[in-house]
Amino acid sequence: MRTKHPAKPAPSFQPIKLERVSEKVASQLKDAIVREAFRIGERLPAERDLATQMGVSRASVREAIQQLEMLGMVESIHGGGTVVKSLAEKELGSPIEALLQDDVHKVVELTEVRALLEAWAARQAALNRTDEQLQQMRSLLEEMREDLTRGRIRSDVDLAFHTEIAAAAHNTIFLHLMKTIHRLISYSIKLSRELYFLTQEYQEVFLDHHTRVFQAIERGKPELAEAAMREHLSFVVDEYRRRFLS
Repeated sequence: MRTKHPAKPAPSFQPIKLERVSEKVASQLKDAIVREAFRIGERLPAERDLATQMGVSRASVREAIQQLEMLGMVESIHGGGTVVKSLAEKELGSPIEALLQDDVHKVVELTEVRALLEAWAARQAALNRTDEQLQQMRSLLEEMREDLTRGRIRSDVDLAFHTEIAAAAHNTIFLHLMKTIHRLISYSIKLSRELYFLTQEYQEVFLDHHTRVFQAIERGKPELAEAAMREHLSFVVDEYRRRFLS
């Protein structure tokens, strides 16, 4: 007597999608942006160069860039090529900026948020920073030290130092978020450095704070880096509260 075997299930196949060349080009560009081969604000190579590197036509590259523009990942600048945009820029920005203007309470709230975000970034930077990024931090710290000697205050140097630490965390999502609120952080630092905390004593404290953050990152000590950054921004919050909100 022959044993009956259960019927074999019918094979299930899915239609194979034929990708256009431009879609493959767009996929490679998206991957490069996510991996930070091209950072926010950085220009993509010229269409001609991309076409040569990928072995495709310039028309395919142009169409791929248009796809990325529709996704909000890049922006074509007249006469300036194509630059990478912040992925969160549409959701954050101007409305919050309007909230901050002439309201020290909101500036305090922003600094409190910065303390959380940037303490984490300092920790990650201690683990992930490159020698090149460390050297850039060192150079910015030297500029701060020279400014203190000359009695000069430049908030842009302070901002660049914090921005370099954010980049050294090597977390793509975090970097996009920080770049999105870059103007807000710039506004916060400009107020503290150029309007509220002008005395030599304050400038010395700020330099000491930044130095300790740098040294912890340089030594690869994540706990110390996190604590030093939190102490720095908590100091700013406490001083704001003491001077303006008490």
